Amino acid sequence: MIGKQIKGTGFRGCLNYVLGKKDATLIGGTMCGQTPEELAAEFAIARQLRPNLKVAVFHATLSVDSTEKIEDSEENDQRWLAIAANYMKAMEFDNNQYAVVKHSDTEHDHIHIVASRICLDGGVVDDSWDYYKSQETIRQLERNYNLETVTPSWETDKRAQTTGEHRYLQSKGNQSVRVQLQDLIDEVTQDNPSMPEFVERLQQQGVEVQVGLTQTGIGFSKGISYNLDGVALSGTQLGKAYTFSGLQKHRGVSYDKGRDNALIEALMQPQHLAIVPSEAEENELESSQSELVASAPATANELELSQSELETTAPATSATANELESSQSELVAGAPATSATANELELQLSILPERNETQWQKVRSHLAVEYSLPFELLNLLHSHSWLYAGSEKAVFTARTLDGEARFAFVLDELGNFTTTHPLSSEAAFWVATTGEIERAVIACNPIEALSILLIEQDNSTTAPATLYLGIERASQLPIQFLQELDSVIIAIAENSQLARNARSLLPDAQLVNPPSSWNDIWIQLIEQEQQTPKQNNQQYKRHTQDLELD
Repeated sequence: MIGKQIKGTGFRGCLNYVLGKKDATLIGGTMCGQTPEELAAEFAIARQLRPNLKVAVFHATLSVDSTEKIEDSEENDQRWLAIAANYMKAMEFDNNQYAVVKHSDTEHDHIHIVASRICLDGGVVDDSWDYYKSQETIRQLERNYNLETVTPSWETDKRAQTTGEHRYLQSKGNQSVRVQLQDLIDEVTQDNPSMPEFVERLQQQGVEVQVGLTQTGIGFSKGISYNLDGVALSGTQLGKAYTFSGLQKHRGVSYDKGRDNALIEALMQPQHLAIVPSEAEENELESSQSELVASAPATANELELSQSELETTAPATSATANELESSQSELVAGAPATSATANELELQLSILPERNETQWQKVRSHLAVEYSLPFELLNLLHSHSWLYAGSEKAVFTARTLDGEARFAFVLDELGNFTTTHPLSSEAAFWVATTGEIERAVIACNPIEALSILLIEQDNSTTAPATLYLGIERASQLPIQFLQELDSVIIAIAENSQLARNARSLLPDAQLVNPPSSWNDIWIQLIEQEQQTPKQNNQQYKRHTQDLELD
């Protein structure tokens, strides 16, 4: 059995797609509605429990081999409903709205499950490592229902995952944007659509598509590119089956210049983008008349850095230094309290190692070269005194959640951390992403915490607003605050005792054991993307532009 899952922001566009296909049948679920409009309105009612959650849609597809299709339709539907119920329970959607739609338009019998990540008690299903969880669940379902593992015939037409993507999948369980786009395109081309239909279906799933002339070695030809969650990839980057010509040759997409060009051009006009997430949300909210907030995808232009938080978002359009500076005065509702004033900060720093600004450039270069931390990120941390040079060493300040500096992590040139503890309190090195904090990830030092943040940003995960903490001792954790979050992940590498201590204080937390340090994983991701080992700081700068931190 093949299983895929995609997260999104708009129920209406997703429902229009799965119920709009030929031979689509709503066979069950936990909802009363029968049409996309009715189901979207029903989803919107529960969405009022989490009006600020942007990525609320969970869309899964389960498919069996053609030889395993049960001819009796009623018996087939009942088997699919049982599989769907078991799958959703294993994926922890046992208190959520979801609808099950069967498609019979291909030889491979398959179902779509459209679900809300918002639980009926107001909680949110954590989507961290859900790809890994899904694959484990599918293997168990295959055993329970005597199903065979299916390898699609078109799998060889995909560009294989890079080593970095593979390592990231092993450590995180999340699909990269490239894999998500490949899966989406595979899904929407199952019934051999025309090129305009193909473009429109991807738009309904929140993918921006651009079709135009691209230069080749012998002239110009039609090219196609895709943008999902702010990450743009060409067809060639996805694989030969996803180029403009490859879609026709390998995926059965029909194209007629005279018939299709005008339609494609019209679809790419701004007024035709009502199906992208932001306006899909607005349509959905209008139909339910119960929500007032449109949920356009976050972009890096929303990047904010307040006195107490490092605010970052998934890569999208570039945020200029001026935009970052102007956003420093903005506060994020629901996030930990603002940091101390300048006078208070000066007092706090008096208990920390002495600053030596003449050594900052040297310290910054060392962090960039040895740990692949982007210059822009280091400068932002430095501008708020969360990182500075003490003698020739890097000093990371440990703060309480209300921003009071209590001690420091000191990193020497050999990579060893020592800490100063003038004040005993719940204080850690931490940064947080935009929004009301719903999730926390705990690492064993500041470098590890920043590496996890960068890995998640680089792979465009749809995680909710997250607090990333670096600690030396479990007693430094703000336990009461963490116990109130929807999800806490202990991602402590190479220090099993610290992980056990943290787990004893947070027994409901999820424990993740990476194969190596998170910084090693981050460096490997960069090297794979660059295709050659990094040679100088200029290459780091190019990569930080990809992260949209410049």
